[in-house]
Amino acid sequence: RIQSALSTAKQWDDDPSLLAEIRASIPMKELVPECVLRLEEDWKQFLAIDDSDVGAAPAPAAAAVASDSDAPIKATTSKYQKPDDCNFEGDDLLLKRLTRYFKEDVMTWVNRPPCVNPNCKGNEDGKQMESQGTRGPVTEEEKAGRASRVEVYKCKLCETEATFPRYNSPRTLFQTRRGRCGEFANLFGTYCRALGFDTRYILDFTDHVWIEVWSHRTRRWICADSCEGVIDEPGMYEKGWGKKLNYAIGATKDSVVDVTRRYTRKFHEDEFQARRREFAPD
Repeated sequence: RIQSALSTAKQWDDDPSLLAEIRASIPMKELVPECVLRLEEDWKQFLAIDDSDVGAAPAPAAAAVASDSDAPIKATTSKYQKPDDCNFEGDDLLLKRLTRYFKEDVMTWVNRPPCVNPNCKGNEDGKQMESQGTRGPVTEEEKAGRASRVEVYKCKLCETEATFPRYNSPRTLFQTRRGRCGEFANLFGTYCRALGFDTRYILDFTDHVWIEVWSHRTRRWICADSCEGVIDEPGMYEKGWGKKLNYAIGATKDSVVDVTRRYTRKFHEDEFQARRREFAPD
């Protein structure tokens, strides 16, 4: 699983043309209109950067936020605005709005695929679809999208079979825009890299994934969960979701680090340490 996380983070930079497409698709005027409208020409230049070296891409602030201003940005016109936006500024505000935009307008959560029979009178949310198990990728489309597995379903109303490939290719996900937390985190990490954010993939061994982005303003990693559309709320998994965490691992294309302490207040408690030992015995 750690190797898979490394591979996911590495592929974010593999397709410069995809990064350019994603960057051009992001509605900056809707995300941070108070910034982009006064720096229209800078943003156009950012869109036109040479993607042959993603690492050389300027930080998002170079295009979205005045770099010579340390004053907090007061958001008043973005449809993605939240009351607590006043607590963020610069790139962090951009990340916050991007995360919410991604959840609301880019990806669609899929528990089960809808029935593909156009004559079926069932609903379209997949509730009538019954799992038939999983298989490996067999079609050219599934292989091209680097599907790790393919979930197979059958409609209980018309018995039509439907599949849900769990794609790993960011380009394929940019086209389908459907999935669960794995697909959300994978594509959102690509979105963040397209804007020049230093990004890493977070693997929670109690079955969830998200990303972290380095904040140059606060000099720390900020969690960004595109499934929830929120950033900088590391306590929500343990306190809000009631997760009994054991390990959370951060992966970039060339590094792995244990980031569990950021997501728990119970790290030194006996029960917490017992879960870690049970998962990874000495």
